[in-house]
Amino acid sequence: MLIQKKMRYFAQSLQINIIGKIADILLKGVMFFLMLYGGCLFSQSEALFTQTSFNPAFINPAYAGSDTSRYFNIIALNRSQTTGFDKAPNTTILNVNGPLHIGNTDGGLSVTLLNDQIGFLRTPSFNVGYAYKTGLGKGSLSLGLSAGVFFSTLETESWKLPEGSADPAVPTGKDSKQSFDIGLGIYYSNNKLYVGLSGTHLLRPVLVQGDNSSKLPQNYYLTAGYRLPLNNPDIELKPALLMLSDLKSFHYSLSTLLFYRNKFWVGLDYRIKSSLGFVAGMNILPELRIGYSYGYNTSLFSRFAGGNHEVMLTYRFSIYIEKGKQKYKSIRYL
Repeated sequence: MLIQKKMRYFAQSLQINIIGKIADILLKGVMFFLMLYGGCLFSQSEALFTQTSFNPAFINPAYAGSDTSRYFNIIALNRSQTTGFDKAPNTTILNVNGPLHIGNTDGGLSVTLLNDQIGFLRTPSFNVGYAYKTGLGKGSLSLGLSAGVFFSTLETESWKLPEGSADPAVPTGKDSKQSFDIGLGIYYSNNKLYVGLSGTHLLRPVLVQGDNSSKLPQNYYLTAGYRLPLNNPDIELKPALLMLSDLKSFHYSLSTLLFYRNKFWVGLDYRIKSSLGFVAGMNILPELRIGYSYGYNTSLFSRFAGGNHEVMLTYRFSIYIEKGKQKYKSIRYL
């Protein structure tokens, strides 16, 4: 009996030490990147949403089913970027994710549909993700894998070329390409904080550019957030950090959301040398919520184009049948 208690105490201490070391490594990594890239400006190679904290499954398959052990979430997001330009970037995403229990194994399932339009290039995609979950300390650790198909279409029918142009590098017709794609992720969360690391487009899907096709770069994400209760129990603060890198460029943003009775929220999202976003939303019903954000460009684009508009709609539902009170007519079953 004494040996069992000692072994149990050792296992708990080991878990605490492991969590502490992971947190320390992540903190050092965050500080390193902030110092290394704090004064630089980089371009964006992946569609990013201001309200990413409401839809982490989009960038990390390990998140699937982490929000609740009983309900599925449907998240729809549309982002119109740099409005005012002809054929400005527009991205729409639909994600469904929730718990998936197989025997005694806890996990999560995620399905994502995305359509990204930038100028004449349209890149819809479809992927399915699975997350394996296990307990770690006072929280849960998830390992995720996603796989799907990435489509790329270059619509050149409406291009206006100079008369007599015969450049073979300029495509003259509609060109399409399909590629297989995968992503990986790890996600840890408890009742106060979450930390996620993930990689998307690991197989580098092909982007269509006539005879000179290029590949989409691999993207790596670091996300972290903390639930900060205040003296007023009706108010809660949730700061968050997001970092994105394709190993050639770097992007990061800081956001803070203020919740009132977990029903209304307002907040700010600041992308370094890129934009400042204002976020607001509410729970219309316990199962239904809506959010909106407006991003003001702080880069040189602000002289030529409008801001970024983003609308979010989420719905929660359960696929588990509640066991109601059963009535029996036979005394055999009383």
